[in-house]
Amino acid sequence: MKENGGRLLDKKIGQFFKKHWKKFLLAIIIIAIIAGIIYLSFRVYDRYQKNLLTDPAWIRENVELVKNDEGVYEVKKDEDISIFSEDYQNIIEEKIDALKDSADYTLENPLLIHNPYGTGSLSYYLYYTDSDKTLDYKIETEGYSDFEKKISHKDSNEYQLIGFVPGEVNTLTLKSGDEEHEFTITTPKSIAEIDNQLEIVDGDSEEELTDGLYAVLGHDKNYNSNIYLYDNEGVLREEFVLDSYRADRIIFNDDYMYYAYNKKGIVKVNDLGKIEKFYDLGNYTMHHDMVYDEDNNRFVILVNEDGTDTIEDIVITLDLDTGKVKKILDMKDLLPEFYLNAVKPEGKNTYGGYELDWIHMNSLSLIGDNDIVLSSRELSTIIYISNAYTDPSVKYLLTDESVTEDTSYGDLLYEKVGDFVSQAGQHSITYYTDDDLEDGEYYLYMFNNNYQGARTRPNFDWSNYPGTGTYNEGETSYFYQYKVNENDKTYELVKSFEIPYSSIVSDVEILDDDGNIVVGSGKDNSFGEYDNDGNLIRQFNYNSKKYAYRVFKYKFNNLFD
Repeated sequence: MKENGGRLLDKKIGQFFKKHWKKFLLAIIIIAIIAGIIYLSFRVYDRYQKNLLTDPAWIRENVELVKNDEGVYEVKKDEDISIFSEDYQNIIEEKIDALKDSADYTLENPLLIHNPYGTGSLSYYLYYTDSDKTLDYKIETEGYSDFEKKISHKDSNEYQLIGFVPGEVNTLTLKSGDEEHEFTITTPKSIAEIDNQLEIVDGDSEEELTDGLYAVLGHDKNYNSNIYLYDNEGVLREEFVLDSYRADRIIFNDDYMYYAYNKKGIVKVNDLGKIEKFYDLGNYTMHHDMVYDEDNNRFVILVNEDGTDTIEDIVITLDLDTGKVKKILDMKDLLPEFYLNAVKPEGKNTYGGYELDWIHMNSLSLIGDNDIVLSSRELSTIIYISNAYTDPSVKYLLTDESVTEDTSYGDLLYEKVGDFVSQAGQHSITYYTDDDLEDGEYYLYMFNNNYQGARTRPNFDWSNYPGTGTYNEGETSYFYQYKVNENDKTYELVKSFEIPYSSIVSDVEILDDDGNIVVGSGKDNSFGEYDNDGNLIRQFNYNSKKYAYRVFKYKFNNLFD
């Protein structure tokens, strides 16, 4: 009975659709047309909005400088307007110039604007006309150490002031000659949730910390993080705003700062915070490092090439005069056996894709006018490239001999002098020399992570690397400094000291003025400054879900003075 009832119901349904199929078809067509109209409407509106966001007239109308209750101007703009455009930067400059012409500004009644160009969320633009003397300024904030700066006189008396603690009431004192004036400024919170005050641990060294600010790069978010500047007391003093990148370092040249603001772009920023030029890398994506070639006025950059099946194995140059990008090195061509021997691991790579990360270059340093030294984390190897710009070839490798087994690269190894464990998973290889060395000798220093990680070489025997750690556990990393002798093809470890363990994301930097050494141990959530003998002066500990990528120390001469 149930079966007959089901057949009867099916028959009735079939008859109903047969009778009314035209109406159903019409309804479907109407629904499709409505859906299409809605879709096209959204597309048209989206395009309209994007066109507005690139229309200078519309941007000009939707960006204002408005004075707050403390007498400080603030930028009010449509939230979709990006600071990362030439139009925005120029329009803000126009509006600042209009304000400058609208009144007679003095040191007692200056023009103050919070972060007009959008590049420094804790900075203030200052302008006045009535003094040709050096400007001193001090920032006092309850619960924090004071911040003081002396600024060299500029003809325009236009300055960018930093040092204001975010989310706090700051007292700004301006002093020029015998004239002194005080202002109360409530600074907005930093864009990201990050410590205003770091934990400080003083070491045993009696040496002084160098002047400057520690630049913390890639805090917590590898590809969506700003640059944070901390002073010697561990207080946050500035936040450089980026767009979906962490920045690898800041490069200074002719009173400008250069840094990566997104994965494919670099900005040139003047001393007032204005972006004066944008550089586009086209079909290349940055990772890990870039350095400045002063002789040729260009950057040398580690990149991924779009649309390829490998990552972190390409080097390009960026001409700062022309903006031209040129690929100079593909490591697959220079070390093909390492590439062919690599095993593709299970799971995704660092970028969430499946491209092969067979060499993982993580730093570079220039030697002379045409040579480059590279660091390969995956191979725990330092690679010297001769004639990198014109006719590249591998001159030598610094690594344990076990790394070159099953390849023909044994002849490229320089001989190790002395008994020490080779670097493992190293970062921030840096070249330098001094007058005490003979021709053909120089130093290479690095953060030796002391980490036995190589996903594309799962069967590698780490027995020649006693004491190395894993991704999550390890006893210590090291500062390593080699002296390389190209005359007899040797290298020796001339300086080494223990630093907090970090399997990845880390750096060391020898400061030029007194030889102090800055160490960033990302996985330890700390950075510190050591004296030249490797004794800790001060360590700074920060809160983080993951890590910070690198920490460098900069003086910011001629920028914040």
